[in-house]
Parts: sequence; C-alpha cells; structure tokens
Amino acid sequence: MSSRRLAAILTASLAAAAIVVTACGPRGARDVIPSLPGDGDSNVAKPPTTPAPVAARDPWTGRKDLIQPPGVLPPRPVQLPKVERFALPNGLEVIVVPNDRLPVVQMQLAIKAGRADEPLARLGVAELTANVLPKGTKKRDALAIANAIDFAGGAITADAGHEATWVTCSVLTKDQKVCLDLLSEMMTAPRFADVELTKAKESLLADVMRRLDDAGAMAGAQVTNLLWGNDHVRGWVLGADHVRQLTRADVVAWHKTWYTPNNAILAVSGAVDPARLKADLGRAFAAWKKAPVPARPKYAEPPLTGPRIRLVDKPGQTQTQIRVAQYGLRHDDVRFFPSLVWNYALGGGAFNSRLMKVVRSEGGKTYGASSTFDRNLDRGGFVATTFTRTAETVKTLELVLGEIRKMHASGPTDDEVAAAIANLAGSYAMRVAGASDLASQLVTAELHDLSQAYVSDFPVLVGKVSRGDAADAAASVLSPNAFAVVLVGDGNQIAPQLDRAGLKYERVKFDAPIGPQPARADVPVDPKTAAAGLKILDAALAAKGGARLAKLKALRLSSEGTLAAQGQKVDVTFDRLLVMPDKMRMDIQLAKQFRVVFAVVGDKGWTQGPAGIEDIPAAQLPQLARQRWVDPEFVLLRHREPGAKVRALPAAKVGTVTCDVVEVTSGDGTYSATLYLDPKTKLLVQLAYSDGAVQTLEQYGDYKDVGGIKIAHQRDASGGGESSSLKVLEVELDPAVEASAFARPKP
Repeated sequence: MSSRRLAAILTASLAAAAIVVTACGPRGARDVIPSLPGDGDSNVAKPPTTPAPVAARDPWTGRKDLIQPPGVLPPRPVQLPKVERFALPNGLEVIVVPNDRLPVVQMQLAIKAGRADEPLARLGVAELTANVLPKGTKKRDALAIANAIDFAGGAITADAGHEATWVTCSVLTKDQKVCLDLLSEMMTAPRFADVELTKAKESLLADVMRRLDDAGAMAGAQVTNLLWGNDHVRGWVLGADHVRQLTRADVVAWHKTWYTPNNAILAVSGAVDPARLKADLGRAFAAWKKAPVPARPKYAEPPLTGPRIRLVDKPGQTQTQIRVAQYGLRHDDVRFFPSLVWNYALGGGAFNSRLMKVVRSEGGKTYGASSTFDRNLDRGGFVATTFTRTAETVKTLELVLGEIRKMHASGPTDDEVAAAIANLAGSYAMRVAGASDLASQLVTAELHDLSQAYVSDFPVLVGKVSRGDAADAAASVLSPNAFAVVLVGDGNQIAPQLDRAGLKYERVKFDAPIGPQPARADVPVDPKTAAAGLKILDAALAAKGGARLAKLKALRLSSEGTLAAQGQKVDVTFDRLLVMPDKMRMDIQLAKQFRVVFAVVGDKGWTQGPAGIEDIPAAQLPQLARQRWVDPEFVLLRHREPGAKVRALPAAKVGTVTCDVVEVTSGDGTYSATLYLDPKTKLLVQLAYSDGAVQTLEQYGDYKDVGGIKIAHQRDASGGGESSSLKVLEVELDPAVEASAFARPKP
C-alpha cells in the first residue's frame, strides 16, 4: 500500500486512538458530548396532546382605516433591449445583448453537445474535455492563460451539461480582445496536455468518490438509473471505470467532432458596439472552420409500469434520502407552463408547497421536501425529493406518494394557482435583469427551438394558465402508480418497514457500480511505440539495478515524514517489509504515540491498531495488490512479466525535467501505471496510476546506491485530497525475516 493511500486510514486511526485514550480517564465538564437519545426523535417537537389555548382577539380585526396592500397586477411581458442577431461566414450564430450600464462584457459560447451525446464507451468525455479546455492551447499553457485572464481582472470557465457545453469569458470592455483570443484558441488549437488531463481525471474521480459519502447525490444518481434503465443515456451514471478508461485521443476526437462553428451559438452581452463586434468576431474566429456535424443519438424511452423501489443499503445512516421519479416533459411541450403551476403547488414553491406543508409542518417527518422536472430539448424526468429519520422512512414515502396522487387526481386549487402565477410571473423579471442572464435565456431558448417571444412573454404565458389547464397537465404528466423510488439509508432498518408495508423492492449496496459499466477494451499497441517504450524501460531497469533487482527476494525500508488527509496532518515513522512474491507488512508510528500494523499474505490480511486486531476487508485487498504491483522498487520489472503491454507516450515535464514517458499495463489488463523517467539518469522521477477510484501521483528523488540498487530517499505523493512526504532512513536488502512477522497476533 502506498503511503499516500494510508493517510486517510492512519488519520482515522489516530482519531480512534484519541477516543480510546480519552475514555480511559475521568471526564471533566468540558469533555461532556451532547447527544440525542435513540434515533434523535426524543428532542423533536411533537403535536400537542391537549387543545391549544384560544388566542386573544386581534384588535386590528375589522378596522376600516388601515392601508390595504395593492392588488396583484396582471403579468406583463418583459421589455427586452434591442437584441442583435447575425451569423459569421463559418456558420457561428451570434446573439448580442448591448448594455452600457457597466464597462464589462461577457461571452457565452454554447456548443450543442453534452452528456446526452456521449457513447457509453466514452462516458464522461464531454465533462473531461470541458474541464481541461481552459488549461492550455498550442500558444499558451495553463499558467499563461491564467495570467492573461487575471491581468484583465476577468474569469473564464467551461462546463458540460446534459445537452450543451458552455464556455464563458468575462472581462472589462477595454480587455475584450483577451476573451476573443482565448476563446478562438480553445476552439481551434487546444493543447490537452497530458499533465492537465491527469489532473482533470483525478478531479472527476474525486467527484465519483464523494458520491459515496453524499447520500443525497447517491440517491439522485440511483433514481436516474432506476427510472431510465441501462439502455438509455439518461440512465448511465458516471463511475470510476468510465473515467479511468478515457484517453487524450478520446478528448481530441470529441473536440474535433462537436466543437465546430456551425454547431455553436455565441452570446455577447454588456458594453459592446454590435457593428464593431461583428468585425472583431469575424477576425477572431476566421480560423475556426465549418465541418460536418453528426446526428445526435436517439434512445427509445423504456416503459414505466408499476412501482419500482430500490433500497440502497448504506449501513450506519441515521436518515434516509428519498427520491420519487416519473417521466416529465419536453421544454417545448404545450403542457410546460401548466406544469410549472401545478409543480409550484406540489413541491416547487418551498414553504407554500403541499409537500413541505404535509411532510414537514403537519407530519413532522423532515426539514424539507420539494419537486422539480427537467427542462431540456428531450423529455426529462420529474423528481420529488425529501429525507427523514430512518424509523419514519415508509411513512414519509407514503406521504409523498399521497400528495402526488392527489395532484394527479384533482390538480391545484384556485388559490394555489393564483399563488403560483404571482410568484413565477412576478419574479421572472429579476431573473433576466442582467444582460448576461438575459443572454443565457436567449441561448437556451435557441437550443430548445423556442422563439425570442418565449423569453419576453414568459410572465404572460404563465399568467394564462387556468386551474383547469394545470389540473389537466397534472393528470397527464403524473401517474398514480407508475413511478421509481430510491431509498438510501440503513438497509437493515428500512427493509423490515418495506416488508411490513407489503412493498416489493430490490436491495443494492451503496458502493456497487450504478448502471452499465464499460467493457475492458483490449486496445492494440502500436509496434513502434511498444518498441520505443521497451527500450526506455530496459535502460531504466539497468540504471536502477538490473539483475540485482531481479534477484531481490525481500526488502525492508524505514522512513519518516508526514501524512495529511481529511484536514489532519501527522508525523509518522514508516517501516515496510516486502517478501516476494506476495507478502507485505507495514509498521507505522503515528504522532510518536500510536502504533498501527498492516500485514498481507496473498489474498488475506490483518490490521492492528488502537481499536484492536481486525481482518482487512476483502473489498480492500485488490487495492493492496495494485499497490504491490506499482511499488517503485519493482515496477521497472513489470514490463518483463508475461503478456505485459508497453507503449511510449509523448515526453512531459515534471518540475524542470522533460521526462521520457512510458505506460505499462499488466497482461490481464487489471493494473496500469505511467512512468516518467529522467532521460539522463534513466531513473524514475514520477509514477502515475489509478488507485481504486483516485488518480495518484508519486514523485521520487535523492537517489542513493544501496548494495547495487538505486533507491529514492525522498518520496512525495498526492491524490484524492491526501498527501505524504517521506524521507528514507534505512534500507535492508534480503534481510532475515521470521515467519511470525506475518502471523496474525492473538487477541
């Protein structure tokens, strides 16, 4: 196991040890930890058991001399400024929203491609491309772009959504050329440097891992998959394996396919002269050439019959995240505005909504409940969201389903319709008050085949909705019996509730992959890159120790330094023992106080720490096997193993050294690592690999000869929010090892 991946485990062990020590001594007043008994409902307000006292008469009731609030005015269209529209010779559509109140300009470039256009084999490529786009062009690297935009006091971002990718640049008007230059370079000459791709993939992998700790995000991902299934793009959920398989070639191909001027809309807002801007845009984007654009993929909508319930078992949760989903409607559906109204009444109106009143105020089950539906060119989903104490899971679910059924059966009341129209129409002008906000709305309308009148007349269109319109829309969109339900919480407590209610369900583990996973591709290796890679690795192996390293049977390495994870940083001494081919033991001293031991023999292992002796969970053992495979002392031997694949990659800079780069993959495709080697010394400078769902970077320096083998005495590692820095103190080659070193201690 690498020192970096140990960081989280060790800091957690340190915390556990602190608890154990505290528990051994007397508690003072400041050591008292407040807690709620039971599941937390003992100190929650309950409905009164006796009638509330009659309130005193309000002295203001019936007064005729009070100033009355003004009546609600009928909705009116939003008066839009003069909007300029034109197209450049290369097919780029341009929308200009002039506004000279502030000396700023914003450019929003929408590429008509996003998550919905990704093939399953390249899931995540749209987001990866967007994330790395501002990190370098062929004219400027990431630092140069950052300096250029910072010097102008601006900002530049890129983000991929479901149906479009947005690249946005904002600067003072006098620095407009900065945005023009950067956007045009990103469209015509992106760099997609390997080092930036590695960082971007690590960020995506971290997002995937965070979902395991965020029950709300987990519930959202699970209900999307349950509703749309494994054969529809909306049902595909980005996982670690999807991210890991993405390559630079995938990103380049995605950019080349979709990032064309005739597949984009540019909105420019702020203090600009439209006539001059047109000429400036023509010059800036002259090199961006029109190209054929493939048809967007289409998927059959899976039938939704009867209730489907998925229990996502996350042991130890004290609350349950609840999601109820059905199919929604397209943005251009004639039922869209009536659906805005009934959804406001159901769950979109915050404290004015039925779900909030029934589930929170009357039922006392939760702090919040809401509902929403997608607004896309294609048909999206409708989702009701809430959470509750574990013991109240099924009761809360029944309340949510009950309100959905009531809305389906009768629609909203006259008062609810009036409140929805007043809020939706009355607040709309504030949402388009800024020139950039208005520009975003105009581009979205264009993407969804809606006219400019949709943007200006939104309040009027909402105001035209009658109670009958809203009721009809609710009856046709909502279904009383066909829905998908996801419950994320402690399965052992939730399952009996479902059983008692007679509800059928499937049960899955919270850390299981969601939806279809990528097939392991057997990518052919180009003979030239393979030969080049083998030559580099053979030279590196010779420099490392060659035959002496290959004959090594055991290695003990002692080091000291720091480990950092989860906001904690601790001093550590680290003694690692490796015995070929599959034994590993690590003795760690934390903060000069606590000792933790890990031992692995083949496919079994144990750990000993302040909490006692435990088996290493089976789910962690494959990660430990990966750690042995990428061990820096032996990774240079991996290309000689049967079936191993090698390919040379483009040279890359690590610090001040421009390194030779080689990728090595095990014969069965299970393990892979990228080695960065100093072309002069032939020694390993950096190692990159996917450790579980986290991309890890390990750096090596201060090499010293130990018995004919070059050993790095400085080792730094980072990834997944964790880091380590270790200095090697002592190295033993083929030390005497007692059999008891790997035997599990008796309790």
